[in-house]
Amino acid sequence: MDQPPGFIAFGETHLVCRLRRSLYGLKQSPRAWFGHFSSALIEFGMTRCEADHSVFFLHSSSRICICLVVYVDDIVITGDDSDGICCLKSHLQRQFQMKDLGPLRYFLGIEVAHTTSSIAISQRKYALDILIETGMFDCRPSDTLMDPNIKLLPGQEEPLDDPERYRRLVGSLNYLTVTRSYIAFPVSVVSQFINDPRDSH
Repeated sequence: MDQPPGFIAFGETHLVCRLRRSLYGLKQSPRAWFGHFSSALIEFGMTRCEADHSVFFLHSSSRICICLVVYVDDIVITGDDSDGICCLKSHLQRQFQMKDLGPLRYFLGIEVAHTTSSIAISQRKYALDILIETGMFDCRPSDTLMDPNIKLLPGQEEPLDDPERYRRLVGSLNYLTVTRSYIAFPVSVVSQFINDPRDSH
């Protein structure tokens, strides 16, 4: 690695820096950090999910479970063993600089509300942001999400002026199906035309 600007001493311009490990800001640093983080979780006794490597879990013989989800530098820990969760937090805080933000309220565009007997998730703000972006904030709600008699075909009508906007909208609606599964069918229909969107789509 070349020496950073302002670091080079007179007569030492030919020297370079030798890196012994990944540092923040280098291409491999997220991978190195995740490897180190995974090792700390496995050392605690957690198992990495084979289907999604950012999910870790710990089961005990008495059906108690702790789950941990990591997304970039955000971590969500949940489970039915509050003592085990406290031990896990302490274990991680000994190895990493961390900040406990308390009970989960918002994560990746999903709002989380806790009551004494349940947990509810919502994407209200995310849905409102989509309506604002598309200029449909003042529109009236409709019971019918999609006309059941409409037949959408590839190459039908004129191409859209801004196909990127269509792709962004379909992607946003696809993420909205996390909490609003009733829009899954219409979103799957319009996502078929993502490569060549037309006015009718």
